[in-house]
Amino acid sequence: MRFWHKTYILTLILFLLCLNTGIMTLAVYTYQKNVETIEASATAEQHYIARSFENDYRSMLNAGGMANPSLLMQSYGSHYENKGIYLCFEKNEKTVFSNIKFEYSVNKNVLMQKKIDGVRYIFISVEICDGEYDLVYVKNVSELDNEFKTLMTAYALTALTVSVFLALCLFFVLKRLSVPLEKLRLTTEKIEKGDFSVRAEEKGKDEIALLARSFNEMLYKIEEQMNFLEIDAEKKQMLVENMAHELRTPLTSIHGYAEYLEKAASTEEERILAAKYIVSEASRLKKISDILLDTAYVRENRFEYTEVSLGDLVSDTVYRLSRKAEENGVILEENIAEIRVSGDKTLLSMLLYNLTENAIKACKKGGKVKISCSPHQLVVEDNGKGMTPEQLSHITEPFYRTDKSRSRSEGGAGLGLALCKQIAEAHKAVIRFESVPEKGTKITVDFTS
Repeated sequence: MRFWHKTYILTLILFLLCLNTGIMTLAVYTYQKNVETIEASATAEQHYIARSFENDYRSMLNAGGMANPSLLMQSYGSHYENKGIYLCFEKNEKTVFSNIKFEYSVNKNVLMQKKIDGVRYIFISVEICDGEYDLVYVKNVSELDNEFKTLMTAYALTALTVSVFLALCLFFVLKRLSVPLEKLRLTTEKIEKGDFSVRAEEKGKDEIALLARSFNEMLYKIEEQMNFLEIDAEKKQMLVENMAHELRTPLTSIHGYAEYLEKAASTEEERILAAKYIVSEASRLKKISDILLDTAYVRENRFEYTEVSLGDLVSDTVYRLSRKAEENGVILEENIAEIRVSGDKTLLSMLLYNLTENAIKACKKGGKVKISCSPHQLVVEDNGKGMTPEQLSHITEPFYRTDKSRSRSEGGAGLGLALCKQIAEAHKAVIRFESVPEKGTKITVDFTS
């Protein structure tokens, strides 16, 4: 087997090993993220069902309704069964109502996943109505397995395509690189047969060209020496044959070129590893790509002006960010009024959402963010860490971040306020920032211009 054949096989094996390891790792990571998303959604859904049932149950009791709530339970069961959700209400460990058609066992207040008859389910059991009942929530999440199979199929096809493409490219590249070596080998064979007039090809400045140049210089010296000594034909032929045999030894210098190829293989491995850490994040950008797409949306002016209620925008923003504020220990206050401006509702929602989200991030635990609207104005005010005049002068520049130490995992890409400024300008509005370090920031969007 020739050297370039060995290099081709070893390089291809190394690449395929790294590629498939990376793809498998990415597939498992994506699957785990999907599982976490489904579990979070199921937890929120179960919490909503539990709270809704408690409210309806109390309303029934307050209205002097029947003492047996089974009809209410049946109503909930039939409603959610169409969505692939099954409910079981228990009282004192006895089933009052259940539309779950298989046997199961669960622990209270613990989210569990089980496969029953080849179908994957999520189980959550909690106490409701002040401990009077136990609610068992069961959701069919078999789409997780289907999605994973689809994902693996897509990754396998991608890996196969990339592997075939690389194999072909690598084959032709290495074969092309081996051409000078093959020519040098043919030259030595001709010399061995007595054709002392041939010379090795000296193209380029790489190691093979240097070897060919040294090879030719040696041939010149040998020829001169042979002419000088006037060796007869028989001795000359013998000398040529012996020298041709000995000239094979300098070909060992191609190991230097082999090391170069091996280093090229290492570089390819490093590229594969580098692609793996930038992607996954992909995976954390998401927000950046979303903001960039939103920026393109504004820049291309693909929107229509309509009458937009600022009060509705404030209420909707508070609702969407209430959970984030609660997680950060921040109080959200709203002061709304029935005020309308001319604009694009989607863009204005982006504007207010970004301003409010930044305000929440700027606050410490126990902080407060107030959102209000008045004629032709939106105001977002917080009592967070504030900004210096220097920071305020750069705050709407793309990719500028006031807190350099903040982790990118928090979503801070430095594009949000740049997008807000662009949206404001698209509505012929002015956005103003007032801030005092350690006291807070006030942002006003003025639509009067």
